[in-house]
Amino acid sequence: MTRVEFAGVGNVFYFVDDLDEAVDWYTARLDREPVVRGGALVAFDLDGTRLTLHRRDELNAPGPAGTSPYWTVPDVDAFVEEWTAHGAVAHRGPKTVFTGERLCQLLDPFGNLFSVREAAAGD
Repeated sequence: MTRVEFAGVGNVFYFVDDLDEAVDWYTARLDREPVVRGGALVAFDLDGTRLTLHRRDELNAPGPAGTSPYWTVPDVDAFVEEWTAHGAVAHRGPKTVFTGERLCQLLDPFGNLFSVREAAAGD
């Protein structure tokens, strides 16, 4: 078996009921404009990884079940304070785990899980 090469996460999709409302909210929270707009989706570039908002359809719906990528940020607590002030809810954390990382999962106002991590000291 040939080993599969990975180059990192390229795109993370969040499914939303109201695409325009979600785009406005994420534009304000991320402090950047979308880089792609078309049909049922809008994408943001988060320093090399795309965050794509996609209108709910018959195959995918918003919600926290399943996999959650963790976006690395400089200060988890400051991030959580800003996002919860604008309608997000801390779902799990913030907390420091055995690796020394500080983690938090947030629920955005559209029901999706947005997870952040702060690297451990020395990483």
